[in-house]
Amino acid sequence: MTRWREYLTTLVIAVFFALFVRSYLITAYKVPTGSMQPTLKPGDFIFSSRLSYGIQLPFTDRKWDVTSPERGDLIVFNYSNQPGISYVKRVIGLPGDKIQIKDGRIVLNDEALHYEKVTVDTGDNPNSDMFEIFQEKFQDSSWKVIFQKQRENKDFGPIVVPPDEVFILGDNRDASDDSRYWGTVPTSQIVGKVVLIWLSLDWQEKWGGDRYPTVRWKRVFSTVH
Repeated sequence: MTRWREYLTTLVIAVFFALFVRSYLITAYKVPTGSMQPTLKPGDFIFSSRLSYGIQLPFTDRKWDVTSPERGDLIVFNYSNQPGISYVKRVIGLPGDKIQIKDGRIVLNDEALHYEKVTVDTGDNPNSDMFEIFQEKFQDSSWKVIFQKQRENKDFGPIVVPPDEVFILGDNRDASDDSRYWGTVPTSQIVGKVVLIWLSLDWQEKWGGDRYPTVRWKRVFSTVH
């Protein structure tokens, strides 16, 4: 009886610890779509830090030591119209920023972002016949984005980001639902910051009788930015 009690106690502690970690420290997600390519690919499994923007006080909706996301952060958030679904997008505009998109390119606070085409094949382009990868730069920050080679010139804005909200975009600019369609995201709906890809499975390249996905080993335990 004592042994069973020890097993049960250990199980309860393990479950409680796992729930605590998931609720207040780190949460795992699977990336289902290509809206964040080339940074995140379908089949990536990611960890999101819940401590990046404040410490959630247990059993409350309040946070301690709250900090705001920075431009370029990859955030996980819940959209108010679909509270049960988590999204991953990149923060482009901060409160008070003026955002405009001309011919698919971002103009931030009346300053056009710089775009440098990536010509080296790093294996990140899902289809080199259809897409081009660019390094999108603003001041000291930069990240990779994808555009369709034959794309429509889509303009947006200008708008000013409201207080306590952020303007978010997907890195796959021609295949992402984001603030261009939903509007800005309240910072209160941000769950955490993406910090790590801990596993990546390619379901397009299968083996074992076309039953098992290939592991993208170069992406396993890789950081993101």
